Amino acid sequence: MQGQRIYDFLRRGILTCDLPPGRELREQELAQQFDVSKSPVREALQHLVSEGLVIVIPRQGYRVSPVSLRDANEIFAFRQALELACIAEAVKNAPDEELKALDRFREFDGDYENEFISYNQEFHCVLARCSNNGRMARTTCELIEETERLVRMSVAAVRPKAHKFVEEHNDIISALQARDSRRSVSLLKAHVSAAVKRFSTALEWTAMQA
Repeated sequence: MQGQRIYDFLRRGILTCDLPPGRELREQELAQQFDVSKSPVREALQHLVSEGLVIVIPRQGYRVSPVSLRDANEIFAFRQALELACIAEAVKNAPDEELKALDRFREFDGDYENEFISYNQEFHCVLARCSNNGRMARTTCELIEETERLVRMSVAAVRPKAHKFVEEHNDIISALQARDSRRSVSLLKAHVSAAVKRFSTALEWTAMQA
């Protein structure tokens, strides 16, 4: 359907920051871009509004939602709660071969700003799926995807080192493979908490450059 196609395109652009926070989205321009009427464009934009990715500006149109520290804290807090629940379930429920397969995430050799973000997102989603709780894993992966633009903003501003994250991933994998629930949860909690701090630093840096 046309509305779904436009929605998918815009959502991907917002999450990857190709459509940065504050970018105006005009119905007429989008209708021309996709060679459709305004109706499917409006449908797609309203869907994005309901997800909080787009805001309505009275008498002006739509705009990509700005990202505040409060927004980030809410998203990361929800994501953290679900990820911790998933890894606790994974310790108990994941088959040995599924945990062994996590070894492919022990190394990363690629471009940080693009390939690493995909690698990192996949790692966290695979961890969630190891819970063998389909509903919880799906919701967690949706949140992980939603935080992608926060990660990209952090990377652009503070440029942390990829090897540090890979080391943390290794520690989490080792604890999970040892079926050490307490250590797995503790390591993952620290890992996600650090992401919140990086985003906070990035937001402050961005404000200083404005």
